[in-house]
Amino acid sequence: MERPPSLAVVVVFFLLLFLQLQLMWCEDDQSALLAFKAAISSDPSGTIASWNTSIPFCQWAGVTCTQQQPSRVSGLVLEHLSLAGTLSPSLANLTQLVTLRLSGNMLTGQIPSALGAIPSLALLDLSSNGLQGTLPTQLHSLSNLTHLNLSRNSFTGAIPSSLGMLNLLASLDLSSNNLTGQIPTQLGTLTSLIRLQLSSNALEGAIPPSLGNLSRLSTLDLSKNSLQGELPPQLGNLSSLVFFKVSNNMLSGPIPSSLYNLTALNDLVVYTNLLSGELPSDIGTSLPNLRVLSMYNNQLSGLVPNSLANASSLEEIDLSQNQFSGKIPSNFGMLKNLSWLALEDNQLEAREASDWDFIQSLTNCSLLDHLSLDMNNLTGNLPISVGNLSKGLTWLSLWDNQLTGEIPPEIANLVNLNTLGLKGNQFSGTIPNSIGQLSNLEALILFGNQLSGGIPSSIGNLTRLNECYLDHNELQGEIPSSIGSCQNLNVLDLSHNRLSGSIPKELLSLSSLSYYLSLSHNLLSGALPPEVARLQSLGYLDLSYNKLSDRIPDSLGQCLVLENLTMSNNLFNGSIPASFKNLRGLKDLDLSHNNLSGDFPGYLADFPYLEHVNLSFNDLIGKVPTYGVFANRTAVSVVGNSQVCGGVSSLDLPACPEEAPKKKKHLLVQIVVPVVCVILLLILVPCLYVACISKRNSKSKRNSFRTPLEGQFLNLSYAELAKATDDFSFDNLIGVGTYGSVFKGNLGSGELIAVKVLDLQQQGAFKSFMAECEALRNIRHRNLLKILTVCSSVDASGSEFKALVFEFMPNGNLDMWVHPKVDQKVGSRSLTLAERVNIAVDVAAALNYLHNHCATPVVHCDLKPSNVLLDENMTAHIADFGLARFLQKINGKGYRGSSTSVTAMGSIGYVPPEYGVGNHVSLQGDVYSYGVLLLELFIGKRPTDTMFKDGLTLQRFVENQLSNGSKATQIVDALFLSKESLDLGETLEKCLQLILKTGLSCAKVRPRERMKIKDVVTQLEEVREFLLL
Repeated sequence: MERPPSLAVVVVFFLLLFLQLQLMWCEDDQSALLAFKAAISSDPSGTIASWNTSIPFCQWAGVTCTQQQPSRVSGLVLEHLSLAGTLSPSLANLTQLVTLRLSGNMLTGQIPSALGAIPSLALLDLSSNGLQGTLPTQLHSLSNLTHLNLSRNSFTGAIPSSLGMLNLLASLDLSSNNLTGQIPTQLGTLTSLIRLQLSSNALEGAIPPSLGNLSRLSTLDLSKNSLQGELPPQLGNLSSLVFFKVSNNMLSGPIPSSLYNLTALNDLVVYTNLLSGELPSDIGTSLPNLRVLSMYNNQLSGLVPNSLANASSLEEIDLSQNQFSGKIPSNFGMLKNLSWLALEDNQLEAREASDWDFIQSLTNCSLLDHLSLDMNNLTGNLPISVGNLSKGLTWLSLWDNQLTGEIPPEIANLVNLNTLGLKGNQFSGTIPNSIGQLSNLEALILFGNQLSGGIPSSIGNLTRLNECYLDHNELQGEIPSSIGSCQNLNVLDLSHNRLSGSIPKELLSLSSLSYYLSLSHNLLSGALPPEVARLQSLGYLDLSYNKLSDRIPDSLGQCLVLENLTMSNNLFNGSIPASFKNLRGLKDLDLSHNNLSGDFPGYLADFPYLEHVNLSFNDLIGKVPTYGVFANRTAVSVVGNSQVCGGVSSLDLPACPEEAPKKKKHLLVQIVVPVVCVILLLILVPCLYVACISKRNSKSKRNSFRTPLEGQFLNLSYAELAKATDDFSFDNLIGVGTYGSVFKGNLGSGELIAVKVLDLQQQGAFKSFMAECEALRNIRHRNLLKILTVCSSVDASGSEFKALVFEFMPNGNLDMWVHPKVDQKVGSRSLTLAERVNIAVDVAAALNYLHNHCATPVVHCDLKPSNVLLDENMTAHIADFGLARFLQKINGKGYRGSSTSVTAMGSIGYVPPEYGVGNHVSLQGDVYSYGVLLLELFIGKRPTDTMFKDGLTLQRFVENQLSNGSKATQIVDALFLSKESLDLGETLEKCLQLILKTGLSCAKVRPRERMKIKDVVTQLEEVREFLLL
């Protein structure tokens, strides 16, 4: 009989079996990681390229392992590395995985359902990728999951109700996807949940009352969906709620009273819904920790509660665009932290002097920055205490009320005011002369009142003024010549007043006027000064309904970017200037009701953008064309010109007479003339041949008009440029922009050039050409692209031709290096740390020159990586001045200014936020663009990257990473972190931190908080020296 195996043998057997299993598990972990690597198609930083079997997988980049032996993979963290590819199902074999963080990459495809088979997984972050498909229901099997972040992807379909089985889940973020359907009621069972973010999807239906069970919830964000119905009163059970945001939905009905019992609430954000009802009278005491109350664009009514003053932490109150009535509380002065008070577009009243006590109270709010009370029922006089409001106030608007009396001179005490809006009231009296003390004012909006007297000469002190609307008043006297000091003025409307005298030449010398100048419906007289030619950036000019006389100056034809020109109902005489042929960008032209004579301007038919022409009631002579704008009867008026003829039949003009038949020539004449002509031809043909050859060679040197660069550079002919670029062949095309194309050229001497050919059919091309010529006329700097010549002539077919010729930059533009494409020749390697720092310094130095060392400061207006070119030594040069603007010195204290436009100037992602509302072309705007460029240069992501949505920007991404404790070396573009640079250790970290913080300081939302570019240069040069680059 056999003896049973001893206990020792059994123990040894199971020990060997366990060791074999451990070895097998380790091999499984390694195989799973290698399978994950195989599914990655692009690894620009080379992070996982180093994964190989020659070193233990626990030492691979991004991999962490358990402490016990044998080690198992417990964490895989590969964030913001631009990894492209798909998620391998083999990750499910990492059975001890606790943390999986792959955010900020370019992963696509679906989430493998096998990921639901990792029971140990506690943190899953796949945010900011390009993942698609539906959310796998198998995720409910991750019983230990505490954090799930799938935001900023492209997931579709419904939110799986099975997510309600993740009992330990503390944070769920599914925001910024394309999820549809309703919010599952099962999410209300996640009693451990602290953060729930479902914003920026397409969710619909009602908010489930079950969410009221989430007693630990501190953040609830359901904004930017299509949610309907009423807010469930059960949300009042969320006693830990700090942040509540349901804005931009279609929620209706009253706000439940239970919500006003959430004493921990800091932010109550419900704007842009259909909410109705009244605010409780005790809201300020029931919500004592309230910091932001944003309820605009709803249907709320009733009184604005006085108790709001008890919420002492309030910083922002926005109740605008509702139906609130009654008086504005007079105790808001208790809110020491209040910076934003917006109550416009309601039915608030002030009928007695005591109803204005709130103004006196608000004088105690020393941090108040914005006060808007527009479109209410405020009546009576504006109290003089308005002048005692916060010295930091930048916005004050009370337009479209029923205010009377005079504008208080004390308003001049608000020295930091940027915008003063009092339009659409019944103010009378004069504009206070003290208004000239508002040295920071950028927008003065006083139109639609009953103001009288003259325009104060002190208006010339408003050197930062950008928009000035004084129209539709009863202003008298002459336009003060001091207005010529407002050299940042972009919009000026003085129409519909009783202004008299001549138009001051100082006004017409404001080259900053680039959008709108209206002096119509006044009593102005005299000739239009020839200085009007200086308005070369102006798009809209209206001088109608005055008493202007004499001839229209020929110099007006130099305003090449005019789109609307109205000079009707004056006393202009003489012929229409021939220079009007240059105004090919016109859309609307009205010269009616004058005394103009001479030839009918038939060339207008060739203007490509012309939509309306009114030449009626003049004394023009000649034939009306039948094509172009003249082909449209409703777009043209020529009545009242008795000697015009032709045109389309619907104009009902007489036919133009046939040329009189030639009289019979005398027989001798018929014989002699041909003989003489033959003899002359025999003599002249050789001469003409020589002359034609000479003319052909010089034809393209003739300018159609004088450019700002003419006389400074030796012009190349069209023929020479065509030869240099091989007839502008596709092989030599190196770039295409909004207003034209850039070609590489080779002059006969072997010198390489870049030729920027304008597409003159593109609207705005003229303006871009003139702006670039003007900007490049007198600026010289080693970091600005050098212009060699300008060509303004005709091409081989006789069409107008304009080109700028620059030195050639062999290393392309910065965008090609920061975001290389697979097939490009230039930028195939990554920029080194040294090159990036040097480029950052180069661009900052160029901006510093433009802003602080030019006779007239220049704002570039379109700074971005593609407009930074690199020479053979990788030195950076700023290019493309097609949107550049000029500013003037302000009171001897440096340079600052702005010029607005109807559309924001610049490129998406680099345009400062203040441009987006039609304001502020300024030095600070360039600094903002530089800040974005600096962050992009070191982070390696465009500001328009798909990961940046739902409020997340490049700047916020960097801010969040730094504030969360991430090292700079972890968030910058890993492509330039070579072994040599990493050897710098803590020095590298400090320098990169400083660079990123410099970018953030430049890209601040508020212009006045941004760094000065000269300080940027100093700081970055110190970084370069510190790194010994």
